[in-house]
Amino acid sequence: MAAVLDQLNGFLWNEKWWLGDDAKWEDFIPSDPTLYYPRVSDMNWSIVVGLALMIVRYFYESIFIVPLANALGVYERKQRHLVPSVPLETAYKKNKGRVPHTEVEKLVKQTDMTERQIQRWLFRRKMQSHPSAMYKFKECSWHLLVYTFTFTFGMWALWDKSWLWVTVNCWINWPKQHIDFDIYLFYMVELAFYWSLLFAIVFSKDYQKKDKKEMVLHHLVTITLIYFSWACNFVRVGTLVLVVHDVADPWMAIAKMAKYSKYQTVCEAFFAVFTIVWIVSRCFVYPMWVLNASAVEIHDYVTTFPAYWFFNGLLIVLQVLHIMWTYLILRVAFQKFQTGTLQKDERSESEDEADLTSTEEEENTPADKKPVANGDVPNNPRSRSAQIAK
Repeated sequence: MAAVLDQLNGFLWNEKWWLGDDAKWEDFIPSDPTLYYPRVSDMNWSIVVGLALMIVRYFYESIFIVPLANALGVYERKQRHLVPSVPLETAYKKNKGRVPHTEVEKLVKQTDMTERQIQRWLFRRKMQSHPSAMYKFKECSWHLLVYTFTFTFGMWALWDKSWLWVTVNCWINWPKQHIDFDIYLFYMVELAFYWSLLFAIVFSKDYQKKDKKEMVLHHLVTITLIYFSWACNFVRVGTLVLVVHDVADPWMAIAKMAKYSKYQTVCEAFFAVFTIVWIVSRCFVYPMWVLNASAVEIHDYVTTFPAYWFFNGLLIVLQVLHIMWTYLILRVAFQKFQTGTLQKDERSESEDEADLTSTEEEENTPADKKPVANGDVPNNPRSRSAQIAK
């Protein structure tokens, strides 16, 4: 059994694939005991830190964010009782929440409910599957806190590092590049944050977004890339990738929090800042600074190998995604000039979210305060008399 495990371990950590001809795993064992080289086993502590971050997030949101949201006019959605119904649930899932009228007519015959009651049931069922404004406000506040911290701490840790200013230093003397404690801590926090996001989706019953599978895949890929760069000691270029991607996210988080709080002007101002920071960081700094280092400068110092091509290929794919997301962001920005207001973030919001939100507000509005539309008359005797008199 031990021999089989040794063979499997040798296959998984094949030096030719991971390091090529220029390095061996022995190079990651420093001759100077005061120096530290990356070890994959040390980064496994990020799982524990990720669980701790979930606890921190819970108390942070409960103590600080919920009162702040309430002060800004954001409240938790009222939970409406939903009577279980197998036919209605089946129809809802079959049509992905968009049950046609012909199907509703069939459901009237299958149940003892009226058409209006069925439509109300379907609406409340849809509300349960969509995140409330409070849920999204708390999520954005957590992203704002973490991304602001990681970018600030990352820049502080990198400020005196040679590769921040001269990117060829990412490859000089590779792989014998020791890791300072502040860089190790930066990597640990970044990886732990994505572990916490993954845990929040997989283990939390409160996760309400319908892109669950996509987000799980995104977080798994991110975690794999961070582990990958640590295992190959591509840590220097990895730190550059992380700070470039952290700089724009806090501005989007603030813009969304303002949107959920119905401070439209504040939302648009921060969205404008986000757009500028995004374009500068993702469309100029990333390709001209990070990709140039990983795709061009490396060849003067390192003989490339399979793991490098895998890593660099993903960085290039990431740039393609940046261009696609930039297009979507600019579409949202152009909505401001066309309609006079920002409609939605097309990267993350669902198509019917705006309609659902407006209907949800109507659902939670007292009957005597709901507006009259399309010639409808409120259920009021005096109003009915006035209508008859007309």
